[in-house]
Amino acid sequence: MRHTRAYLEATINPATGSYFLPKVTVKLFGEDHEGALVLGSYLREAYVEAEEFSQLLAQRVKGAGFFKTLLLRRLGSSMEAGRRTVAKLLGEEPDAPDDEDDDDADDEAPVQVGRPPQGASDFKNFTDKEIDSLRRCLNLLKQGGNNDPKLEALIGYLLGTQAGVSESWLERGCILFSQYYDTVRWTGDEMAKRPEFAGMDIGLYAGSNRSGFWRDGRFQRCDRNVLKKRVREGDLKLLLGTDAASEGLNLQRLGTLINIDLPWNPTRLEQRKGRIQRIGQARSEIWIANLRYRDSVEDRVHQVLADRLEAIHGLFGQIPDTLEDVWVQVALNDEAAANQLIDRTTATRNPFDAKYSKVEDADWETCATVLNGLSMREMLAKGW
Repeated sequence: MRHTRAYLEATINPATGSYFLPKVTVKLFGEDHEGALVLGSYLREAYVEAEEFSQLLAQRVKGAGFFKTLLLRRLGSSMEAGRRTVAKLLGEEPDAPDDEDDDDADDEAPVQVGRPPQGASDFKNFTDKEIDSLRRCLNLLKQGGNNDPKLEALIGYLLGTQAGVSESWLERGCILFSQYYDTVRWTGDEMAKRPEFAGMDIGLYAGSNRSGFWRDGRFQRCDRNVLKKRVREGDLKLLLGTDAASEGLNLQRLGTLINIDLPWNPTRLEQRKGRIQRIGQARSEIWIANLRYRDSVEDRVHQVLADRLEAIHGLFGQIPDTLEDVWVQVALNDEAAANQLIDRTTATRNPFDAKYSKVEDADWETCATVLNGLSMREMLAKGW
């Protein structure tokens, strides 16, 4: 049975006299043009070089849209995730582990990120031009250092000093999401060094026994259930998490969410929001900030979709997975194809809307009568 959140929040259950779902509104931050974060000169040049690498790959490799845009996905998450990805592709960090937490960890690619190189033959898939482009990108990232504007922006939200923010998000409790373990680990490491967070525990919810928390600048591993219990009891108000590890995680005790990156699979954004916009949320309004670099793929897609997302969401009840291809087309500088995909999506009526437009209040107590054992056996004994 399919019912949109909007329908359930606006429809009264005649049996109880209350709405089927208590309404929890969402206030978005960072959505206008000024909300896009400006990269410093070195980091901006590194991003342009990564785009050049992706274009070189696209000219040579047909299909494999995922791999052709892999570097842009990770660089769009954080400069550190991008730096580590380039270093892995060039074989400069052969001992780096696979990121099992990452949203794209199971996708196939011509070169496996994180696999120790076996020699020069490992890079037979890359031309000299592509390798030179990767090296230029890595050098620029190293020169840019740790000056990632996303770090300053998320700290601004947490402390209430970001433009357009009137109070500390820490007071409401905050979850910060990323697709990549590299991003959340680096973010936590940097925050733990800052005096503003002295005396405060910062949690990390990840997979592969990599969960834990920072205390007094040091990271200590712990079981994920410990973190969930501390959040539920109000003892832990600041949590970093990866998408892959956080499915099914209930965080209604927290009132704010920061998307450190914007997943190219739109369903992930819905799932992140659902971690705090759920039954049991004490607040009638939650706050969400979406971080993106100016002129990045995410920023350009945001400009393309901004005026049409509301209509698409209203049509489907969520943002459909098919729009992931929009990100890929924009990354490959084919905005005409991206717009055609959007047009096709908005022209498609969801076939479930009419069928499930009305909520029936089922009398579940009668299920034992309807599905009694004798009837089940008789039905199953019949031939197909």
